[in-house]
Amino acid sequence: MMAKGSYPNSRSSFVLAISLLLFASNSTALDIVGRYKAFSSHPLLRRDASGSFGNGSLALSNIGDVEYLGNVNLGGKNFDVLIDTGSVDLYVVGDPGNTKDLDIPVNLTYGDGSVVGSVSTAELQFDGYTVEDQAFLKAKHSDDTLAGVLGLGPSTFSTIKELLNSSAGDPALDRIFRQNTSTPNYITFLLSRNASSESSVPLSGGYYPGQLTIGTVIPGLEAVNNAPKLPALQDGDTYIGTWLTMLDANGIIGPDGQKINTTTIVKNVTAGTENQLRTLLDTGTSLPQLPAYIADSIYGAISGATFIQNGADLHPYLRSFTNFWRVPCDQEVNATFIFGGQEFPIAPLDLTSDIGLTDRKNVEICFQQTDASISGDAGFGAFDMILGMAFLRNSYALFNYGDFVDGSTANTAAPYIQLLSISDKAKIHQDFVNARLTGGPSTGNSGGSNSGSTTGIPEILASVVSALVIVFGAVLL
Repeated sequence: MMAKGSYPNSRSSFVLAISLLLFASNSTALDIVGRYKAFSSHPLLRRDASGSFGNGSLALSNIGDVEYLGNVNLGGKNFDVLIDTGSVDLYVVGDPGNTKDLDIPVNLTYGDGSVVGSVSTAELQFDGYTVEDQAFLKAKHSDDTLAGVLGLGPSTFSTIKELLNSSAGDPALDRIFRQNTSTPNYITFLLSRNASSESSVPLSGGYYPGQLTIGTVIPGLEAVNNAPKLPALQDGDTYIGTWLTMLDANGIIGPDGQKINTTTIVKNVTAGTENQLRTLLDTGTSLPQLPAYIADSIYGAISGATFIQNGADLHPYLRSFTNFWRVPCDQEVNATFIFGGQEFPIAPLDLTSDIGLTDRKNVEICFQQTDASISGDAGFGAFDMILGMAFLRNSYALFNYGDFVDGSTANTAAPYIQLLSISDKAKIHQDFVNARLTGGPSTGNSGGSNSGSTTGIPEILASVVSALVIVFGAVLL
């Protein structure tokens, strides 16, 4: 989720809408994979169990693989807020109590919605740290249904800090790092898989629980400390409230095992080469936001894949969807991203979605689980793609803030990112077999037909959602 002055909201509603259709067609409970915004409190979204781990980390609740929430205590009241590396400021909906109102109005705009309220301060407790007089937005109105958002992006473009015009407006992490000088100024996070969803991938006999740490590494994953240090870039017009880094040159391996030729849209790059894609890593974005030619290269290589220009040709419920790839449900899609010479395979079930509908020939419908609606468009800033939850579930990430922290000196090291792959290719393949082929052999992935160039999957129209509500009525789990 990006705040005022940033790129438009990158939460795609495509797979969310498909998931709603799945519910409607099967009349069963399911986990929604897709856009969290405006549907985050929907009864279809189930919350994974959460708790503490005794290792200094904060438990992250996973709601349907589409939201990752952490608990903050503000003014004596607990809030489960979205943990978001794609925004900077903290806001909560409602009155925490024990706050000091500064009577400074603020409107945080998130592309297709906004949060309106005023700046207040209160004691913040987060992950074992206490911050006095933390500045935050007390929302009077929100177009979202979240209880709040904790922005973990670099503080330079904090709206609240700009309004207060002093370090008193620093975001929560800056305050924590500045008052706890012995704490290394990095965070790590691990995004879990919802244990009841199709995409759940067992690792070492179980599931990695969602966790966030400040200044420490999760036991058993210390290898992240030895991972290459990827630069946190500040290229061109990209706002510094984002975590931006570079993919390796031609750093995407498609289903055919070959690298895809890539070219950045960024002009006058300050680091790397023109065939290195500028990539945002965002815990608040559900689907990968890929340039159209990348999506075409990945899904067009799948045997039997077809490019759909009009969703109504497949099913009446899909009448508002255009320009997307349909993939045979028994075809495994594999893609690997390369950062710092390291390969990060993506679970096949993170790349396609089984929507539970059949076409007019009674053939099951599965779709691409990426979106090309924002990334790759030069009008949205100096970046090429966004890798959010679907990518980050396959890795363990460390973000070192370096001199992003307010008050840093010239001697402070530059910020960087370290990534550790946690997806085993054999296991994520077997997970696909179990989910889609009921234990049968996997089929091949050799060449397919490219029937057009992906122009991006649009935001679902309100009329579609309204129609679903009218037709299917109340949802009971």
